[in-house]
Amino acid sequence: MDTKEILKKFWFVGLIAILFVGFIIIYIVQMIQNQPVVKSPKEVDGNYIVYSINGENYTADEFYSDLYDQYGISTAYDRYERYICNNAVETTSDMETVATNNAAYLLQQYGEESLTEQMRSLGYENADDAYDYYIYLQKSMKLRSDYLTAHKDDILDPFVEANHPKEISHILITVDDITSETTDGVTTYTANPTDEEQAKLDAVLAALEEGQAFADVATEYSDDSSASSGGALGYFDDNNTSYVTVFAETARTLTGGQVSEVITSQYGYHIIYCDTDQPEEMMDDTDFLNAVFAEYPSAYYQPLLDAANELGIEISDSELKAAIEEDINSAMSVEENTDDTNTGSDPETTTETESEAQ
Repeated sequence: MDTKEILKKFWFVGLIAILFVGFIIIYIVQMIQNQPVVKSPKEVDGNYIVYSINGENYTADEFYSDLYDQYGISTAYDRYERYICNNAVETTSDMETVATNNAAYLLQQYGEESLTEQMRSLGYENADDAYDYYIYLQKSMKLRSDYLTAHKDDILDPFVEANHPKEISHILITVDDITSETTDGVTTYTANPTDEEQAKLDAVLAALEEGQAFADVATEYSDDSSASSGGALGYFDDNNTSYVTVFAETARTLTGGQVSEVITSQYGYHIIYCDTDQPEEMMDDTDFLNAVFAEYPSAYYQPLLDAANELGIEISDSELKAAIEEDINSAMSVEENTDDTNTGSDPETTTETESEAQ
C-alpha cells in the first residue's frame, strides 16, 4: 500500500500525464539523434525506431504506450488526489509548523541536491517543495480520518471489535544469561540476571510504582533503541506478528493505560504499556489508518470521491476517467470480497523475529 508518486492542476491532469511521458520519449529520441557516434534513428511511417532486437523494431509510439500504461494512470491519479486534498481541507497553523519542521529536517539530513531528486520522484520540482508535500500528506490524513470518525458505527467499531487496535510502548532490560525450555511447542524463558541487571529492573519498577511517567522511565532506563522516543513502539493489533510470541501475547491482553507485569523473552525483561486503545486517539497514526484502509478500502477512496463531488471536480478526458474509476472500483471491490473471510494469525505458529521492539 505504498502510493507515494504524486501534477499541478486537476483539469490539466490528462494533458500533463501525457506530456510527462511524451517528454521522456522526446528526450530519449533527441539524445539518440544528438550522439555523434550513433546514426540518427530510423523512421518508419513517421515514427522513430527507438531500438531493434533481432530485427524487430520498437517504436517511440510503443515506448510511449508502455510508459503511459505503467506510469501514466498512477501519475495522473496521484495529482488528482493531491489537488482534491489541497482544496478540500483548510491549511492550519499546526500543519504549517509540521511541514516546516519536517522539510527543514530532510534538507539538513539529505542536502538540497539529494532532496531535490527525492521530491522529483514524488512529482515535485525541487527541495523547496518538501514543505508542500508535507502539507498535502497532513491534508490527506485529515480528509480520511474525518471520514472514519463520521463512519464510526459501520467502519471503526467493527474494525476495533475484530482487531483490538492499540498503541504500545515498552521498557527492555537486557539480560545476558537467558535459558529456555520448550514444552508442547511453547517456549518459556528464564532470566539469570547479574546484580547490575537486577538492580536496573528494580529501579524501573520503583520509578513506575512512584508514579513516574512511563515514557520518562523508558527514556532513562530502557536498553532498546525506542528509549529515545519514550519507549514508543506505535501501532499494534491482534494480527501483529512482528514481535516475539510472549511479547505479542502480553500486549494483546492490555487495554488503555495498563502496564504489564514483567515478562521474559530471549532478550531479557520487558514491561509493556498500552498508551491507548481508543481509535479517536490514533487518528494521526498512519499505521493505524493503513490497517483500517487495508480492511475497508472504501474508507480510503470514498472521502476523496465525496470531496471531488463537493468541489465540482470532473475528469474531462473520458479514457483517463474510465481508467481511474476502474482502478478505484477494483480496489474497493476487495472489501466486498473479504468481508466474510477475515481471519487472525495464530501466535503459536508464528516464527519469532529478532526484533521485539522494532
